[in-house]
Amino acid sequence: MKQTKWLAKAAALAMLISCCGCTSTPSSSGANAPSAGSSGGSSAPPAESQNAAPSQTVQEPVTLKVGYYYDSTFKYEGNETVENNSWTELYKENGINLEIMYNVDTTMANEKLAQCIMSGDYPDIMKVQAAYFGDWAQQNIFADITELYENMASDQTKEYYSSEVGQSALNAGYVDGRLYALPKIQDPYNSMSVLWLRKDWLDNLGLEIPRTIEEFVDVAKAFTENDPDGNGIKDTYGLGLNGSEVFNSVGGINRFFEMYGVVPGTQKETIPFIDVDGKAVYGGSLEGPMKDGLTLLHSMYEAGYIPKDFISAGADQVRQDGSAGKTGMFFGSMSNAGSVWYNALETQPEAEYVAAGIPGATENSWGTAFYSATPNLYYTVSSKCAAPEAFMKIINLGTQYLAQPDTLSQEDYEKYNGLTGTYTGWKCALVEFEVPMKNLKALDRHQNALKTGDTSQLNAENLRDFNSMQDYLTNIDKRSSLNETELGKFNQGIFYYSVWGAERCGYAALNEMIQTGNLVYSAYDTVQTDAMIEITPTLDTLAKETIVNIIVGNQSVDSYSDFLKTWNSLGGEKITAEADAWYQSVKK
Repeated sequence: MKQTKWLAKAAALAMLISCCGCTSTPSSSGANAPSAGSSGGSSAPPAESQNAAPSQTVQEPVTLKVGYYYDSTFKYEGNETVENNSWTELYKENGINLEIMYNVDTTMANEKLAQCIMSGDYPDIMKVQAAYFGDWAQQNIFADITELYENMASDQTKEYYSSEVGQSALNAGYVDGRLYALPKIQDPYNSMSVLWLRKDWLDNLGLEIPRTIEEFVDVAKAFTENDPDGNGIKDTYGLGLNGSEVFNSVGGINRFFEMYGVVPGTQKETIPFIDVDGKAVYGGSLEGPMKDGLTLLHSMYEAGYIPKDFISAGADQVRQDGSAGKTGMFFGSMSNAGSVWYNALETQPEAEYVAAGIPGATENSWGTAFYSATPNLYYTVSSKCAAPEAFMKIINLGTQYLAQPDTLSQEDYEKYNGLTGTYTGWKCALVEFEVPMKNLKALDRHQNALKTGDTSQLNAENLRDFNSMQDYLTNIDKRSSLNETELGKFNQGIFYYSVWGAERCGYAALNEMIQTGNLVYSAYDTVQTDAMIEITPTLDTLAKETIVNIIVGNQSVDSYSDFLKTWNSLGGEKITAEADAWYQSVKK
């Protein structure tokens, strides 16, 4: 990647925001250190380990420059602030003080970090998004941590990255055979698709959960035409669809196409590749299934099963439409119904959601959700950092308190992972860690505990979530009399109940799909190449525009063939070859 290309990219981002070096007031949103992303030039670690430098210890105290970003729904718990919380105290206890360079909304995070890097004054510890990682590593923005990891990573940290998913993530942190980041391991199941439906509407109309595409259409029609809410007015739609962001977690059109075993895009804003006859191909390149899906979407739009204004609806609108009782189904992840459900209860006391596996063409072909373990966040330390050893200490603290829930006391779990009204938890940590398969294991624990009342098999995290579910279950008929604090606990309980507790919860649907063996697996789970970085925005935009135009009738379904030709001519053919070359090199 030439420096001029990087400078052009960074300059474009920097124009979107000014004033890098100042600390702003905390925004009302979610947490963590800076952000940026990933690019090409990545390769797996060399077969032979490098000669390790002597182990170093942090010269205490040290001060590290950091940046935070938060989403619009975030708030601190209790008396905690960005400067003073359980995690800043833990860092201080370990000789690490934080100098907060900025504190911005999530939507501004990339631009903020890019401008800081352009200015030459940027954070010591950075959480970098996939679109920038490899490029910035090649520009020496990050320190080489090959020996640092070997010498200072704790046993817990190394164990965390030794699992199959962990090793795959770690490999993505290498550039030209050297380690420049510790990627955040993605639990593939957490982002997989399910179909969320209004259970009370199904019950009102005497309908079953759909298993096939034909049954899915029947439910969409009934939810639109048969007055599922019983108000005597034709004011409902079958399916909430995200036509603004298109490829998104909530209501994403990409998730609809998983019913046909194809994936034209992802919310990670990377090109998805899937295995077809042993080769990695673009997930939207299967012309027949894509046209079948487009034909159905267009017909559903024409029939009124999809809101006519879906083209301007983003994730928030899909949620609002679901909460308002305007739509009866939407595609999302295993956790996307929680807020929709509890907001719906404000006006619809009987509202209830259930999750279903992805419908298929036949009874035996359902459950074709997209499975991808590709990291989208990379934890890095600046090449200018005077105390890079502190980075590994922060990583080790992260794996100790966030990646080992079965080893924590209830007190430590709540302090560092979160407790409503007291501790903000993991959102204040500089690094986040997911525990692969943790949530799938929690499904059986919670289901058994709810049925039997025996909580002896629950760890601290499970017990917190179980108790939260009890706040919902014991107050179902008392919602209107709850005070603000009680209502907050009630709503949190619904969230956990929708994920693990209900008979048809999000993880129950995922577990059923896993058992079918029909998942569609990603065939490219590493950092993007230079060519991918350069042309993905163009190809992604082209795919989104084509799909939406076909749905609303501005283009014919047959025009998808022309789209694929254009997609290939604009560089799609080249990056498909690169993806397949990598796939062939790692395929067993």
